[in-house]
Amino acid sequence: MQRESVFGIVGAVLLATAGITACQGDAAAAPGGAARVVKDTDDEAVVELSDGRRVSLRYQAGTGLLERHRSADGKAWSRSKTVYATKTDPCRGIDLKVLRATVTVRAGFGPYCRDGEPPTESVAAVGTGGLGKWDTHLAKDWDGWDRVDIARDGKSATFSSKSSASTTMLGWRAGKGFGEVVTTYKKLGERFLGTWRAEDGSHEVTFRQSGLNVPASATVETLEGPTCRVRMDVINIWEDRVQPRGATVLEGEKTTYCPPEEFNSEYVVQTPDGPMELRNLGDTTPLVTYRKP
Repeated sequence: MQRESVFGIVGAVLLATAGITACQGDAAAAPGGAARVVKDTDDEAVVELSDGRRVSLRYQAGTGLLERHRSADGKAWSRSKTVYATKTDPCRGIDLKVLRATVTVRAGFGPYCRDGEPPTESVAAVGTGGLGKWDTHLAKDWDGWDRVDIARDGKSATFSSKSSASTTMLGWRAGKGFGEVVTTYKKLGERFLGTWRAEDGSHEVTFRQSGLNVPASATVETLEGPTCRVRMDVINIWEDRVQPRGATVLEGEKTTYCPPEEFNSEYVVQTPDGPMELRNLGDTTPLVTYRKP
């Protein structure tokens, strides 16, 4: 599950595993030959563009992410340039993707990242033309981008990450750089929307639809006994079931089913006109059955 993210104005993306397939696949569409991966290690990735130039991105501990390039005639490499500066430990591997003269980069930094911990600094970068200038974007405490797609003309690219509940996208355009990060949340099915009251009258659950950068939510409120009102995000959305996460107490104190047990509960509406049930994951026995009043 992705953690809450704060996006900076300078630089972006999570480290991904080696980009050999990505580089070769995109390079095949480039005119005049194909790009090829020259080097791919935990600390450095080097790709040869279809015109014979080479570009290297590497981690340097205590400095950050460095870039250098070499002309097609094989002359000396350019001086290393810092694409993203940080003293945070680098993650393992750098992903490069190439189409025509556009090179995209995904890299990451974070304590213990090489031991499997998620990055705390995810970097996306794009270089074009003579590769003397790189646009960068930073996402803090973000598990990173699953993929990047480059337009056929090489003048735009989209970094994206998709989960069962949402799709997050970061666009780049030549001459303009990176835009805003946009998250689109999966819509709840009509069968869930509205208020559901427990058959025993103890509490009710109200579902609200998602919006741009706003996930779908559910509010649980007791009708009898101790006061409890909580708000939860709704994730892992399927046609007939959803799962609540991240309950926030709005009033009173938590009680039984207000909220339901996190990571082990789901609301199920099997048919559009049927009742709703609260279940433990993997169990078909209802804990609570609800009807719309």
